[in-house]
Amino acid sequence: MDRRAQLKLLFLVIIVGFVLGLLSTALGGIQTSGSSTPTPPAGIGQTTLLILGVDRFDQPPDLRAIWFVTFRPPGRSVFLYGLSADAPIPGQEPVTLGALFSWSADGGIAPLFLSQLAAAVPLEPDVTVLMDETAFAALVDFVGGVDLNGTVFSGDQVLGFLSLVEDQPDALLAAQSRLIEALVQRSPALGPSPDTSSLHSLVPNHAHLSFPVSQLLAMLTPLLPVDPAEVHMSRWAEASP
Repeated sequence: MDRRAQLKLLFLVIIVGFVLGLLSTALGGIQTSGSSTPTPPAGIGQTTLLILGVDRFDQPPDLRAIWFVTFRPPGRSVFLYGLSADAPIPGQEPVTLGALFSWSADGGIAPLFLSQLAAAVPLEPDVTVLMDETAFAALVDFVGGVDLNGTVFSGDQVLGFLSLVEDQPDALLAAQSRLIEALVQRSPALGPSPDTSSLHSLVPNHAHLSFPVSQLLAMLTPLLPVDPAEVHMSRWAEASP
């Protein structure tokens, strides 16, 4: 077998192993970084981000990710709650959040989607971040790639993995959880004051924020450097708000 064929076979084995891991995670539920998911912070000083992921902005975007990130400085604990785009609207099954989602440069995110999301997840966002796949890939590259089973992959390679399960919302949510966990594990290397200038250029072609980038960074600075042991993830349905 020549070297090129060996590399192709190796890449195929890595992909198959990765997908099997995603499916097992999807069946077993999203794993948290700790032994259990602590109660999220509440009350004065709590900061909540709503992060929505879409495929692309140069056409009507499809919703790919729904994540809430909440914390309360000066505490270092960060709580992430993922929700499948296929989650049904309360009392309106089989209508899903993904089906209600829409976005336009003029009108922003559809108010009906936001109101139904608020009914499903009663966490009031201080900031809403809408990013496409290009922005997510840039974030992966910003932290130096993600380590999956001992191999480091770039942002573009990660997008290739996600495309394998993009039509399976539960498996996609599990994949996002695993990738976020990998990102968190690499984030301490960025230090307490990373140079984020390379990410600023993503706005507005690949990311839209309800706050200026500078204000968002000011919100997140108290959490740096991130302590992976203080980051806790779960599906919203599994959380205990």
